[in-house]
Amino acid sequence: MLFMILRCSLVWLVEPFCDDCAGPFKRYMGKVVSSFELSLNHRSADQTLADWLYRELRAAILDGRLKPNVKLPASRDFARRYKVSRGTVVGAFERLQDEGYISSRVGAGTRVNAKVRPDQSSRRTPHQFPEYLRRITAEYRKPKPFVNWLKFPGNPPFGMRTPALREFPAELWGRIMARRAHTLRSWLLEDQKKDDGGAGYLPLREAIAHYLGSSRGVSCSAQQVAIVSGTQEALDLLARLLLKPGDSVWMEDPGYFGATIAFQGARAKIIPVPVDGEGLSISAGVKACANAMGAYLTPAHQFPLGMAMSLKRRIEILEWAARTGSFIIEDDYDSEFQFKGLPAPALQSLDRNSSVIFVGTFTKLLFPSLRIGYIVLPPSLVEIFASFRRGSELRASGLEQTVLCDFIVDGHFGRHLRKMRDLYGQRLEALLHFGRKYMSGLLDLSDTKAGLYVAAFLANGMTSHEAESIAATNGIETRALERFTLQRHDPEGVLLGFAAFDEKAIRAGITQLAAALSRPR
Repeated sequence: MLFMILRCSLVWLVEPFCDDCAGPFKRYMGKVVSSFELSLNHRSADQTLADWLYRELRAAILDGRLKPNVKLPASRDFARRYKVSRGTVVGAFERLQDEGYISSRVGAGTRVNAKVRPDQSSRRTPHQFPEYLRRITAEYRKPKPFVNWLKFPGNPPFGMRTPALREFPAELWGRIMARRAHTLRSWLLEDQKKDDGGAGYLPLREAIAHYLGSSRGVSCSAQQVAIVSGTQEALDLLARLLLKPGDSVWMEDPGYFGATIAFQGARAKIIPVPVDGEGLSISAGVKACANAMGAYLTPAHQFPLGMAMSLKRRIEILEWAARTGSFIIEDDYDSEFQFKGLPAPALQSLDRNSSVIFVGTFTKLLFPSLRIGYIVLPPSLVEIFASFRRGSELRASGLEQTVLCDFIVDGHFGRHLRKMRDLYGQRLEALLHFGRKYMSGLLDLSDTKAGLYVAAFLANGMTSHEAESIAATNGIETRALERFTLQRHDPEGVLLGFAAFDEKAIRAGITQLAAALSRPR
């Protein structure tokens, strides 16, 4: 069908009368100026202008392209922009108003009626899906961790999605952002010169290199640091760069599902390697696939079981990587939150053969919507990675990087981490105390010394999924450990997050969970 695209910048005011049509604007302001481009079908030879305009506007309302409560332009402006007479527009508006599609009030203008809802049945649906859709639908398999993954409204105990957001210095962050945004050149123009080929804002990379050197023992320069949107982008990029289809890669079992998804996306062959009290078993990995192209590890705080990799195992895997020429991806997702003793130095700090690629994120350290993470690359991989990355992204977000840089350099980041480490340590103690008090014979909580969650093992004969399902039925968010296994038998346990909950909420959640798990199945 031939379309006539009438492109005009229509400045319409959208008022949040209902959550359906303007919910995203409701929290911020009463009126929002928005610009629309309305596409109208070609007028047939036997149609009058008035009938054509009426039918096109009516179709736009029923299709949902014109939302309830959207304000239409004045008839005179409408006529000028669409190059029709004002009488034609008035005639079309009058018919729409008579039929209840729009309403007009002196001083308020003409709006789409709030009671009109889009007609879903009027939307076009193909009689037959194209072959590519049938193929993808038939072949796609949802990753195991997300099968029957329940989404919980609000923030029920013991969710792991967010840190203690109420404790974040949001006003301070806002002032830094306002200061940066106030001067255009401070981030939009001048600082583009400080972005090395899409690697990120150079002062931020310098700040990260300094922070990692002092806090994690990571030996690197700013040139080795590449800014990414988070851990998942880092893993996806590295998997596609480092692995060819069919290449083997060691994966902790149980382990982080995001890495599994990234390696599967690269069509690599995942080699499940069991973990024990010292972390990943290198001897088991060698037995399963001695010449794997690489390995993925969470050595500081194994996900999801929580142990730290022993020094003996760290040396063993570095020797294996040096001997085979393999890479190691070290995911340092929450090592800053060590509650007994100092954080163990990163595996990268022991590497002398450029085997280790270090990955980290600010999501758990600060707040989830801050989509900034980083990769520390071996020097010889820096240029290759930058060139490879340009295939998907030329430049990352600038403003947030400059704000985070100021937050770190001015000392706010260090102070916030110290404050949160103390707070999370208290919340962990509360979880362990109440868990051991009320969950005896039901759950055995691991002796966690780091991180923002606890692995709790079932002592009542339930499977991981049974416990997760029963908890969910009672309004409690847990994650079954079996979700994160590859070949390993169900560890029969669940994960309990504690970062976002104070002592009162933790106690209430534990008693509620104990009551749920005590009921006969």
